[in-house]
Amino acid sequence: MANTIDQLEEKRGALLEQLANTGDMRQGSITEAYRPCGKRDCACTAEDHPGHGPFYAFTRKVGGKTQTVQLRPGARLQKLEREVATYRRFRQTCQDLVSINETICESRSVEEAPESVERRSLKKKLPKRSKRRSRSKSSA
Repeated sequence: MANTIDQLEEKRGALLEQLANTGDMRQGSITEAYRPCGKRDCACTAEDHPGHGPFYAFTRKVGGKTQTVQLRPGARLQKLEREVATYRRFRQTCQDLVSINETICESRSVEEAPESVERRSLKKKLPKRSKRRSRSKSSA
């Protein structure tokens, strides 16, 4: 056992602290694209030209449908980038927390206590065999 239960619980506490201090976040992604404009005489028609841009888009699912917002460089884009990055850190922290909890659960010893008289009396007593009732069909 590489880590003791106390060390694992300490790590779990630190992860819970991180979750408690999570700031504003959004689920979604931001993409950057370069596109040609379509004018014949523009430099973007050359093969080695990447196109005009960058153009940014924030995409997320809302009610099962994809919603995309076109963005320009600036304060709104930077805000969305911070919120998406925070969400990614939040997801990773949640995955780490589940992993540590599983390790803690596996590390704890199983204490099998003998079944008490009280527990045995609470158990449902099943009949040894079931009796099937036949339904009589009335002939009309």
